[in-house]
Amino acid sequence: MNLYIINTNKSTDKRYEWEMIEEKKCSAYRSTKKNIEAIKKGDNVLLYSSGTGIIARGIADGVVKKKTDMEVVDAEYYMSLTDFYLLIKEIPHHKILSIIQKVKPDFKKPFTSTSLKFTYPESEGIWNEVSKYV
Repeated sequence: MNLYIINTNKSTDKRYEWEMIEEKKCSAYRSTKKNIEAIKKGDNVLLYSSGTGIIARGIADGVVKKKTDMEVVDAEYYMSLTDFYLLIKEIPHHKILSIIQKVKPDFKKPFTSTSLKFTYPESEGIWNEVSKYV
C-alpha cells in the first residue's frame, strides 16, 4: 500500500478544499491533474491544507473521475475516498514533518507540491501515526 499526501489547493481557491471535504475525495487541477492517476485502489490518502496541516484521511477507491472546473472541461481529476475522516485535531506542518522523518529520516520535500508519495514501510508508519488523530 502506498500513501499520498494531497495538497487541497486552497491557496488557489478555498472552494477546492471545501469540495474535497464535502465530497470525500482527493483532487488535482489543470497542469497537475494527472497526479491523481497514480493513486490506486486501497492506497491511503491524507489531505494537506496549506497553513494548517493534515486535516483529513481516507482510502482511495481507485476510480479516476473527471470534472469541469471554471468552464474548463476535465480540468479536475479526482478520486473518492472511503473510510473518510476529518481529524479531531489537525496535524500541523511541523508535526507531520516529524512523523515522516521518524520513518524516513532523509525526507526533505516541500508540502507545496500537489502530491507526495510514500511506499511501504514508510507509508504504514505514517498512516498509523496519523490514525491516532481520528
